[in-house]
Amino acid sequence: PRAVMAMRFMNGLSQIIGSLGDPKGCKMLVETLGFQHLDLEVTIPRVCIFRDAIIELLAVELGDGLSAKAKDGFEIFLNYVGGSYIY
Repeated sequence: PRAVMAMRFMNGLSQIIGSLGDPKGCKMLVETLGFQHLDLEVTIPRVCIFRDAIIELLAVELGDGLSAKAKDGFEIFLNYVGGSYIY
């Protein structure tokens, strides 16, 4: 079900963002979530598509509220998470 997947996705992002102040905890959380994605073929192009879609959604929803610095931060954040899922 789409609603369940959306809830799981938002919960995962929320947990990772909440753990950014604790590097060791963040790494462990991202690794744990990465293991839950072993059944998927996570590739660099797919991470880029996913990252760009999330950034575009944020830009549409927030409009001018999404600063260039915030956009760059989300790109770095999503690259880190996606890269860890690949590794």
